[in-house]
Amino acid sequence: MIQEKLVENDVSRRGFLRLVGGVGTSFVLGSFTTVACARGNVAEVATADPGEKKEDKATAFVPNGYLKIEQDGTVTVTVFKSEMGQGVRTSLALLVAEDLDADWQKVAVVQAPGGGEPVGGQGTGGSSSVRTTYKQMREVGASARMMLVAAAAKQWGVEASACKTDAGKVIGPNGKTLTYGELAAPAMLIAIPDAGSVALKPKDEFKILGKGKSRLDNPNIVTGKAMYGLDIKVPGMKYAVIARPPNFGAKVASFDESAAKVVPGVKQVFQMGSGVAVIADNTWASIKGREALKIKWTDGPHMDVSSDSIHKALLAELVDHKPMPEGAKVVEATFDLPFIAHATMEPMNAVADVQADKCEIWAGCQTPDSGRDQVAQKVNLPRDSVKVNVCLLGGGFGRRLFTEYMVEAAEISQKAKCPIKLLWTREDDMKNDHYRSMSHSSFKGAVDASGNPVGWSHQCIRAEGGNGKFGRAGIPYKIDGASMLVGGVSTPVSTGPWRSVEHTQFDVVNECFIDELAHAAGQDPFEFRKKNMGDKRLLLVLETVAKNSGWGTPMPKGYGRGIACFAGYGTYAAHVVEVKVTGDTIKVTRVVAAIDPGIAVNPKGIESQMQSGCSDALSLGLRAAITVDNGAIVQNSWDDYNWLTLDAMPKFELTIIEGSDDPGGMGEPAFPSVQPALANAIFAATGKRVRKFPIQVSELV
Repeated sequence: MIQEKLVENDVSRRGFLRLVGGVGTSFVLGSFTTVACARGNVAEVATADPGEKKEDKATAFVPNGYLKIEQDGTVTVTVFKSEMGQGVRTSLALLVAEDLDADWQKVAVVQAPGGGEPVGGQGTGGSSSVRTTYKQMREVGASARMMLVAAAAKQWGVEASACKTDAGKVIGPNGKTLTYGELAAPAMLIAIPDAGSVALKPKDEFKILGKGKSRLDNPNIVTGKAMYGLDIKVPGMKYAVIARPPNFGAKVASFDESAAKVVPGVKQVFQMGSGVAVIADNTWASIKGREALKIKWTDGPHMDVSSDSIHKALLAELVDHKPMPEGAKVVEATFDLPFIAHATMEPMNAVADVQADKCEIWAGCQTPDSGRDQVAQKVNLPRDSVKVNVCLLGGGFGRRLFTEYMVEAAEISQKAKCPIKLLWTREDDMKNDHYRSMSHSSFKGAVDASGNPVGWSHQCIRAEGGNGKFGRAGIPYKIDGASMLVGGVSTPVSTGPWRSVEHTQFDVVNECFIDELAHAAGQDPFEFRKKNMGDKRLLLVLETVAKNSGWGTPMPKGYGRGIACFAGYGTYAAHVVEVKVTGDTIKVTRVVAAIDPGIAVNPKGIESQMQSGCSDALSLGLRAAITVDNGAIVQNSWDDYNWLTLDAMPKFELTIIEGSDDPGGMGEPAFPSVQPALANAIFAATGKRVRKFPIQVSELV
């Protein structure tokens, strides 16, 4: 069995790279600034006979993120970002593998545990994973390749510059080859290259990046081998659910557990911070036990809160728009967007094993480092005594930035004195989310006699529930004096980031209103955008999507074509949506997209993200909404929180444009321009404007 040990090798100036060595066979290169190297004798460790009983001068260490090459040539990249379907495990592995010149067929990934301190942090969100670690991860691969080449050159007695690499092997000037596996041990004797000597490949030499690779974990996912949080089982584990308050701020007045305790399999019932926990031998028993509980709840202090009351509060915060230029044609519009649930396919869950001196957690989470801190505080243990195992996430979208389900599992485990798997049912998840905030936007704009935009005033008032205060969004168009005012109304509905964060609201309505200004100017919506566009990269994707969609060509009666664009997270996107409106029925028939993500790290991943963003946006545009009544969330599950089904998905076409050598984000930019393109298409089909989402034909104006 290979023992991984940390060794030092000329590490005095290193900030990012760290060398880690196994006894005799493995080459390991770490990638965290916080790794502290022990002072051991690298030559002694790398050449030691595993059978010798001598004290190892290196300190055993399991880094939070590193590249490892095994004797059989397997290259393992430990990924410190959370995988929630966005393909980050594959993308980060691609970055390392490209500059390593690895054999992609021998590349594997493993997940780092939570609680480390990698470059950029372990938090996964904001489409930041690739763009914040792009250079560093490539440097890991490039540095390792240089060390492997140096080891081969030394063995052959030639200059390193005379050697080259390809697909997991070093090739000498005489045609001899050594695999990376064969060089793993001797490479440990080579000094880590100085920062200035590490050259990354030019783009025209890429063999892996940009070629479109399937996700490395796909085989395990489709065969059921992949481990999501719901799949975790540990010895002695019991199962728990929580009876939660029926409305905002309600408290347990009293409860009778007698009926619950006679349910076969139920073991314990007790009150905790967020309700009443039922612990059983299996999930079914815990759910049936919860149903048998007799709980008296106090009414919360927000029983009079409803969607209507929140909407009225939003309207009350509006102020007068600034005056528009004299003589200009003035356009006014309002837009209402509802609360939105994250509704991840895998509801919240966690396994916790709290003991007197330590705690171990298994969960899918986007912030394992902060989750560990919160758990440590709840169970009164030092943070270093809490280990978080990061599982695959069955969806995140910002929901799993919050880790209260991990804290609840730890609290129950500590009280129950056994390992606990806590499950949130679909109803628990739907009614206790951190929702995308509800908002009301009011616009006033103007165009002059020549059809030029000369005024733009946008007020957006949002319902904020503790976690929903996110920035503002400008417009990519040249309009003198354009302004935006953002306000908020306090609400008991907990709010938080949802896919594309503030852009899921601001940019949606901005792109609807720019269409209205184009109509007021008597100009084609695409030409109006093009004429007033202030960004060349965004203009190119806009022109591309217009061309590819056949923009301007006639459509049959009842059909419409709408356009919209978005710039953010280092990425530029545009969409054209085509619809057919028959009576009260809206059918999306085609979506044409163009994206400039900078360098396309993995085109297959980009296509997947663009398709998923389209599905999410159409769902919000046509079907899904969270509403409030009597101080509680109304929706329970998929039957009343309607998401787009496969049969409703339109034909989808995508063009990828690489406008930069730096990567942009992908998960967030795939969303914002779809929904307004949909609304603008409905106007083109009906002559009526959308004022409220989800769209109902009867509400068009």
